[in-house]
Amino acid sequence: MIDVKKILKKTANILPFIFIALAMFLLVHLGLSLKNDKIPSVFNRAFLYVVTPSMENEIMVGDLIFIDTNEEEYFSEDIISFRRPDMPEVIITHRIEKIENGLVTTKGDNNDFSEEWEIDFSEDLIVGKYVGKSSLLGSIYEVLFLNSLNFVFMFVIIIFLIIGVIEIKSIVKVLSLKKETELEAYKQKLIEEEKERLRNEEK
Repeated sequence: MIDVKKILKKTANILPFIFIALAMFLLVHLGLSLKNDKIPSVFNRAFLYVVTPSMENEIMVGDLIFIDTNEEEYFSEDIISFRRPDMPEVIITHRIEKIENGLVTTKGDNNDFSEEWEIDFSEDLIVGKYVGKSSLLGSIYEVLFLNSLNFVFMFVIIIFLIIGVIEIKSIVKVLSLKKETELEAYKQKLIEEEKERLRNEEK
């Protein structure tokens, strides 16, 4: 017979490590892709680090933005990320000014005019539609991959996370054993009280 309780307990013990491994994998994947000028994506979401103020105050320098790469329809006022026509390795995130006959014109919210290379470019250059941002993740990326600490700092974080999980598991185990001990002592006390009551009744 399958011991469901035992299986659940083992699963609970390894889940924190699985989450840590997954989080670190995604972080490394993100960092390495951005560092090598590639577009990292997970579940049709691309991540880009903002280095210019052209979209302030909507998107700030240092933000990590999320792009829906599965979007198929685009409209005026949508914020999109696209490959610069004259420099395809460069990804720009601007707002659509107009879109007609498969040709797109954009402009940065903080810019006074559309640059020549963002006027009437092909929809095929669009990477995806902007759907959100995170200043916190942008800061983490900056610390790990743009500063000199890089992978050494990340390795230290991993070690501390693992130690933290182990410590939490140890604390939970100690508390669980303490609870079991107290419960057993309480049961024993009830048994002794019942025995005492029976002895008194026999007298």
